[in-house]
Formats: sequence, structure tokens, C-alpha cells
Amino acid sequence: MKTRTLKKLKPIRIIGTIALVGAIVLAGVLGFNIYKDTEAFDADKLLSSGASVMYDSNGEVMYTYGSDENGTRENITYDDLPQVLVDAVIAAEDSRFFEHNGFDLPRIAKAAISNLATGGRQGGSTITQQLIKKTYFPNAERTYTRKLSEVFLAIQADKALSKEEILTLYLNKIYFGRSTRSIGIAAACKYYFNKDVSELTLPEAALLAGSLNSPYNYDPYYCLDKATKRRNTILNLMVTHGYITQEECDQAKQVKIENTLCTSSSTSNNSTLAAYVDLVTEEVKERTGLDPKEVQMNIYTYCDKDTQELATAIANGDKYDYSDEDLRMGGAIQSSQDGRIVAIIGGRNYSYGLLNFATTKQQPGSSVKPFLDYGLAFENLDWCTGQTIVDEPYSKGNFKPKNWDGKFHGTVSVTSALENSWNIPAIKTYEEVTKKIGKSGVVSAMESLGIDMSKQKDPANLSYAIGGWTTGISPLEMASAYATISNNGLYTESHTINYIEIVQTGRVYNVDEDIQSEAKQSDYSKASAFMIREVMLDYTKNGSGNYAYLSGIDNVGAKTGTSNWQSSKGNGMGGKSRDLWMSAYTSDYVCSVWMGFDKTGFEKGKTTSRYKAYPGKVVQMLLKHLQKNDSNKIYQEQPSTVIKDGNEYYKKGTTHSHHASETTEETTTEEQTTENTEDTTNQENTDQNTTDQGTTDQGNTDQSSQNQGTSNQGNSEQGTTDQGTTDQGTGNQGNQDSSTTPDTSQNTNQ
Repeated sequence: MKTRTLKKLKPIRIIGTIALVGAIVLAGVLGFNIYKDTEAFDADKLLSSGASVMYDSNGEVMYTYGSDENGTRENITYDDLPQVLVDAVIAAEDSRFFEHNGFDLPRIAKAAISNLATGGRQGGSTITQQLIKKTYFPNAERTYTRKLSEVFLAIQADKALSKEEILTLYLNKIYFGRSTRSIGIAAACKYYFNKDVSELTLPEAALLAGSLNSPYNYDPYYCLDKATKRRNTILNLMVTHGYITQEECDQAKQVKIENTLCTSSSTSNNSTLAAYVDLVTEEVKERTGLDPKEVQMNIYTYCDKDTQELATAIANGDKYDYSDEDLRMGGAIQSSQDGRIVAIIGGRNYSYGLLNFATTKQQPGSSVKPFLDYGLAFENLDWCTGQTIVDEPYSKGNFKPKNWDGKFHGTVSVTSALENSWNIPAIKTYEEVTKKIGKSGVVSAMESLGIDMSKQKDPANLSYAIGGWTTGISPLEMASAYATISNNGLYTESHTINYIEIVQTGRVYNVDEDIQSEAKQSDYSKASAFMIREVMLDYTKNGSGNYAYLSGIDNVGAKTGTSNWQSSKGNGMGGKSRDLWMSAYTSDYVCSVWMGFDKTGFEKGKTTSRYKAYPGKVVQMLLKHLQKNDSNKIYQEQPSTVIKDGNEYYKKGTTHSHHASETTEETTTEEQTTENTEDTTNQENTDQNTTDQGTTDQGNTDQSSQNQGTSNQGNSEQGTTDQGTTDQGTGNQGNQDSSTTPDTSQNTNQ
């Protein structure tokens, strides 16, 4: 029986052996191929390159990465490193650094076991491997192929260089915090402590070593508690590895980090260019896959320094009296015809890495009515500008919208409805549009204007007609939409960059050239876009209400927008305004400005009801400034597909009658049931359109999700913004279009 079993097993063993040998051979072949394809090792490549440089629209240097004074990174030698820093870094990052050959198999095995046990992603890379990755694979995905190439190069580096040289190269290349001024150990010492590397103390060295694991999360200027815990962990590791005594460890832990930090950090740096620089940085990453903090490049932008400085001064209250320091502002100024962003408003006292309000989505209020409601009606329903709509009591289930003045105005024209920002006509128009094109048609149209719709819950919901969006619209998106409409529907992607030169490789990214070649007609035909543009130009000329601030600006079209808190909102905020907008365009520029409060202001019960004129005044200042620049730009001419009849426009081939001239406006008043008669009455909640806004909280808290469209935007909590509004309008009555914003339940309701 035993013999028979052995005989049966023998073929199995043979097969297993063959399989094992095959696997070894296959692994060897794969390994050889990866080795063969790996870039040849070059020690000179490990040297830290110069800093990336950003240029303005005139080709003048506007920012150099790595230094507050536009200087370059400072490379130090091993002799400059205090022993306490060497010990801290080795303890934190690679305890067997002076023993292994660039690759530490026990370390890799330990990390793998830990990851299997915990489900984590603990790394096992040595300092040498990290240096190689920073140099050869700065933006590569985490793959086994890349990892093997990294190991091959690390082993070669260890043979070619001394341990001291490797450590020095590593510390000159790595960055230690959120700011570009913390790249390299020398810059980091100046950034945090305003001292030379040689002057570092034990607790300071431990802090810097601890930040290497996650520079973003352990920057003490933004995450003091986390940074303190991490520093103490490094001190404990230094005791474990015998670098310091327990007594030295305990003494170092008693030192408060905040008492060691210098005051000239990026948190107090209110550079006038900071918001624009951050936007450019994120765009560079998106378009090249490279980080200008790590790869030397020259970046040529369209920043108009004078306009950017003015925008920053306005945002900071230097050129415009806010009346309330908690009030926040975001804005974008771009060319009307080619998508080039010349300036942005990132927020009050904006510093590098903060939440950029230019890219933060807010509830748009009536700002969307021109292109979302009436523009789509011109396009898909073949309406003329004289089309009439009956402004009368309207309801859909619990949705019972009203106009800002509590009145109904009978039969009104599109022009009159838009000028006065009445809600009922806008909603009825949108209802007809969505019946025709559906949700997919709305999404397509908005995206064709440059508005991200990926997180919008139900764009076919009627609340969208008056600004009750799930995740809102950013000022940059709003500027893009109005630029497209003003340019006869031709969409050109908004961008900050002309071109980029990669110093090391010589590669050039012709960003603007590519974008201009890819400009295309949006979902709005030339005819439909032209008609909306002319309607807005026409009523803005009247100069009433908030449009009066635009008097003196040539050929300007504009729209206001406001959102209100729901009537159920407590703390005296119910029914009062929240988000304020003004978006305006000329043949040269588009300027879109949002104003409101962040979480700090909300907690204090603050509303924007007293500040409805503010966005209009800001837009006026910016456009009048830009108007000083000589320009030969004119609006695109009337398309051949549009016919003018009296004061009205209609598309060739469509039925047209003088609707507006045949009707007389009749006004009826509905009894008000709320104390707030200036704005609209607030409606009951519906369970539609839950908003989960990345909010405008600029506290020093962790940002679990970065990039509001743009990006890696620093130190703000982007979790919940109690947004979600429905717009109730105002138009030309001295108040902006007001809408209803839900309370903390975040329902977008009417």
C-alpha cells in the first residue's frame, strides 16, 4: 500500500518540481527584462536640480519654487549636518541604512507581513530607494515593475556612492512640509526655525525627521497636534536605537513645537500672487504629470501681475472695505475669447496651500438662469428673445416657488423675466427644456461650458433652474460658462499656462497652442449664444439695481445671483441670504465673483443680507481696471442664422411673432407668510438634491480630500458645507437674486 502511494506521488513531485523550476526561470527572465529596460544609473542625476521658475504674461519672473524671496534651493554637504539630525533621520526612515547595500530585504519582508496582517500599505523602501524614486520615478505609479527597477538602481547607487553622499543627496532633494519653501533640509530649517542646519536642536531635528513620512500631514504650521505626536514617536525611536538616552528624550518632549517655530512662515505670507501660483502648480501637475517642486521647469503663464495684485488687495480688504472680517471672497478673471486666466481671487489673506475659493464650488443662485434656462430654451425650443411666459402661482408637490418680491407679473417676455430675475418664468422654462432634452442633455450642455457635472445628483430637478445645485459651481467654472456664451458659444478651456519647458529633458508642453487648436462649439449654437448675450447686454444697459455699478464699462453684460438659508435655519439665519454672485463680461474679459461666509461665519450666525451690493462693486473695480488696457477685441458678429425683428432676435427658419409687444404685464400680489419680504419666502424641504459641499472652512484642520477642482489646496476642512440652494431672484430692484439655502440637513429645497 505504501509503495503504491509513493508511486502515485512520484509524478506529482516531478510535476511540482518542473513547475517550481519554471517559475524560477520565468521570474529570472522577467527580472532580466526589467533590469535591461531600466534606465542606466547616473550619479550626477541624483544631484538636486535648480528650482522651477514661474513667469507672468510679460515674461518676468513672478515666483521661484523653494524660496520666499524667489531664491533657489540651497544644497548642503554632509559636514553641514549635525549628528542629531543624522540620527533622527536614520531612526525615522531607515534604521539599517549604514548596513545594507541600498536594498533591505528584512525591512521589505517586515513591511509585507505587517501589510498582510493589517491590510495597510506600509512601505519598506530604504533611503537609497527613496532617493532613486525621487530622481528617476517622481510620478510613476506604484507597480512591481517600477519597484524592481528602483531596487536595481538603488544597489548601483550604493556601490557608486558613499552612505554619507547618499544621505546628503536625499536630504537636499526631499521636502519637509506643505510649502515650496520647505524643499531640501536647508530651506526647511529656514522655513520652520529661521536657522542654519548646523544649529538644529534635538527636538527640532526630530520634528523634521518625522515630517518626511507625510510632509502634508505633519507640517506643524497646519497640523500642530499631529506634528507633535510624530516628533515624539521619532524621539522614542532614537532611544530604541541607542542614539539618545531616555532622559534626553523626555527633556526634548517637554519643548513645545510652537515655541520653536519662526513667525515668517507661509501661514503669515500673504503674497499677492499666492492664489494664482497655487492654481498654476495644480494645472502643471494635471497637464504634465510632473511636480514643479521636484522637477525643474520654466512655466510661462498669463498672469497679469497688476490685476492679480489688485484682486488680492480687494480680497484682503486693502482696496475694499468688507465691513466684516469673516466675509470671504472667491473670483476669476479671464479673457472672453481664448480661455486665458489673468487673475483670481483665492480668498481673504490667502497664503500658499490654503483652500482656493476660486475653485471651490458654491451655490450659484440666479447666475445660472441665462445659460441654463433661457439659453437652452433658445437652443432646444427655438424660442425668440420676445418669447413670453406666464408668471403665475406654480407648484409641483412640495415645491412652491415664489418670486423675490412675492408678486406674480402675468405674461412677461424672456428679457423681462431675466432682467428682473423672476423665478416662476425660469422654472417653467427649465421644465419645458428638460422635457425636451432630459437629464443627459442638461449635463452635456453644462459640461460643454466647462462646468463639472460629475457630482450633481439630479440636474433635471426643477430646483436647478433657480440655482439649487447639489454641489454648486466654482467662480472659475462660472467665468468659463459666461466666456463661452459671450463668444457665440465657442468653448475654449480655461487655463493659466502658455507653455512649460522641462529643463532636464528639454521637452516643451505647448499648453495654450494645444488648447486653442481644440476650441470647439459648445452645445449652444452660435445663434442661441448670441441671443443670450444680446439679452444680457440689453438689460445691463438699463443700469438699475446692482447693475448700476457697471455703468461706465463698455458693452458689458451681467447677472447677479443670491442664495438664501431655509426658513427653518436657526440662529436668526432663516430666510436670509447666504451666497452672493456677480458675473459680468465684456468683449475682452469675464469676471465672476462670489462672496459669502465660511464655517466660522456660519457658527456666528452671520448672513450676507447686508452685503448684496458687494460683488457688483468688486466686479466694477476689476473691469474698470482692465478697461484701461488697450484692446482691439470685439464681440463676434451676429451669426447669419439669427434675424433681428425690431428689438427681438430669432433663429432663421423658426416661427416668430411679436409676443412681447402684444402683451401687457399685470401684477398680482400673493400674501406674504414670512417676515422676510425683501427676499423670497422660504419653502418647505424636499428630499431632493442633498448637497455635500467641500466647504469654505479655512481652519487648520486636516483636509481629507484635496483639490477642489484644483488641487492640493492646503489647510482647510473640505468636508461639509451646508450648501444647496434654490434661487428666488431679485434682479433690478436693488437686491440681488435671492434663493433659499437649506440648513444643516443640507437638503436643496424650495
